[in-house]
Amino acid sequence: MATTKKTTKAETYERLMAKTRLGRRIERLGWRRLARIYQAGGTKVRLAIRNEARRCGYTPSTILALHAE
Repeated sequence: MATTKKTTKAETYERLMAKTRLGRRIERLGWRRLARIYQAGGTKVRLAIRNEARRCGYTPSTILALHAE
């Protein structure tokens, strides 16, 4: 019996900032998912998530500390 391994795409800055008909991906993801991406992401990804938190009126350290796993 063959099993398939689910592959996940690495979140890149371009992928987070991509516009679709539903809006930018970074705007649609929840804070818990963004916190996981923040921990694994590079400098540009981290900066984009911090800016998104500020845009929503939150301090980045508070949001990321609440949702870190």
